[in-house]
Amino acid sequence: MEAIKNVLQKYDNEYIKDYKPTWVKAKFKNPNDLLNIVSDLKEVGVETCSTVSPTDFIDDNKIEINYFLEDLINKKNVWLKFDLPRELEECKIDSITPLMPSANWHELEAYSTFGVKFERHPNLRYFLISADYFGKFPFRKDFDWKKHEENLIQNIDDITSEWLDEYEENKKTLPKDGSETILHWGPTHPASGPIRLRVGVDGENINWVDPDIGYVWRALENLVERKDFIGAITSVERICFMDNPNPMICYSEAVEEIAGKEITRFAKLMRVLLGEIGRSASHLISMGGFFGNTGLQTFVMWTMDIREYFLDVLEDYSGARIATASVEPGGVRFPMPDNWLETLEKAIKKYKDTVPDMLEIFIKNPLMKTRAVGTSPISKNDVITNYMAGPIARASGVKVDVRIDEPYAGYDEIDMDYVTCENGDVYDRLNILFKELNQSMDIMKQAIAKIREGIEKGEMDPKKDHLVRMPRRMPAGEAVTRVEWARGEMLMHLVTTEKATSPYRLKLKAPSVNHTMVLDSLLRGKTLSDIPLIYGSMHICQGDLDR
Repeated sequence: MEAIKNVLQKYDNEYIKDYKPTWVKAKFKNPNDLLNIVSDLKEVGVETCSTVSPTDFIDDNKIEINYFLEDLINKKNVWLKFDLPRELEECKIDSITPLMPSANWHELEAYSTFGVKFERHPNLRYFLISADYFGKFPFRKDFDWKKHEENLIQNIDDITSEWLDEYEENKKTLPKDGSETILHWGPTHPASGPIRLRVGVDGENINWVDPDIGYVWRALENLVERKDFIGAITSVERICFMDNPNPMICYSEAVEEIAGKEITRFAKLMRVLLGEIGRSASHLISMGGFFGNTGLQTFVMWTMDIREYFLDVLEDYSGARIATASVEPGGVRFPMPDNWLETLEKAIKKYKDTVPDMLEIFIKNPLMKTRAVGTSPISKNDVITNYMAGPIARASGVKVDVRIDEPYAGYDEIDMDYVTCENGDVYDRLNILFKELNQSMDIMKQAIAKIREGIEKGEMDPKKDHLVRMPRRMPAGEAVTRVEWARGEMLMHLVTTEKATSPYRLKLKAPSVNHTMVLDSLLRGKTLSDIPLIYGSMHICQGDLDR
């Protein structure tokens, strides 16, 4: 960390300090120093931008912009801060996208929702939001949501006009003879869900791909601000229902950090169990969806059947199978029911009993391997440049896993190692899920054994130790927390004000943004029939993509 601090100390700053064992936090006085700072940080190994998070301090007439940068190989992280004038004409800073391509869409999102102009961005444009929000910057504190929602007809007209303008532009730019055209894959394609890929093709060959996202944009970060700190979990978990416990763990740990609260060992281990249940349920959907995209529906039924056993576990705990509200600040929401661990062990056994057939019939499937092996590989350098996370990164042999790199909940008690593949192709991006499912079963067995041992020794009371009391009003502060979500690193940046009853700002960063951002490079030169295969191998969730 000293090399990073030496770089930062070269520039005029308000402070440079250790934030967490793997984090340095610094605030700088001159936004014009940003590019030089980032360039110097790259020289010492910090090559990746996780996300960009503006906060609108309207009473202070400023936008504070936060950059979260990472050295994925050496597990070192940097949190940079700058103050920008709040006036739209002056609210600008240099784009770091030319230096760190992983920042691309994160800067576009900050521009579209907060009005921060990133100068010399290669393609600065409105992004994620629909046309009725263009130029209105809905995450600024003075945006009038009620007034906007009153103009329903005008909003629909704005959206329609944008679509018509796009088609008119296509007529002007596409040649009248020849086979070049633009196809629309989605936004209701059964393999993709609510995303549209604008695909430029010459016959069957793909020339370029432009992902159009935002079809299920819910302004989730703003919805969180409308709720109290406990009620916010119902919005946070809706980032994606395929793995809903882990986002609640990430958010709850941020609240606990600001409140200065330590949860019980029992609650930490329960978070491990709930997190791995969520990961397993999500991976099963992703594996089934991969084969479903290629037209093989049998495996979809197999994985959904196994997933039902894990949903039974969630239902026995929370009363709900999908929207569980099972984790909250202070621990986990409910006491542990009688025989709950046995229900979980039944789900683990169901998976284990099916593994041999899954391996022989599907993972080793010769037809699937013919199509997938060697297709659209992602290199280790691609992972760092574009910040591929979680299973996608590990499929390329990059050893990243927040559970190991920055242990949270009860993962510091778990014996685990990085699970990786080497080639990073479509086949490895499938196979890594199979490997990680096996690992999750082992993690859950370890956590179950530790809970049972704690109960037997009288060190844990599953009826009382699930939750500690949290303050109704929070102190002013901010926190950054990360968890290893099913799709990779999830990062949340929480800001609170003095005696607040609800979050002032919550930035939600999840991995599907960057995994969608690289579809153009993965699909160029391929054919139309490759889209479902390659898209399915990226395990993209529209919930965390659009938020």
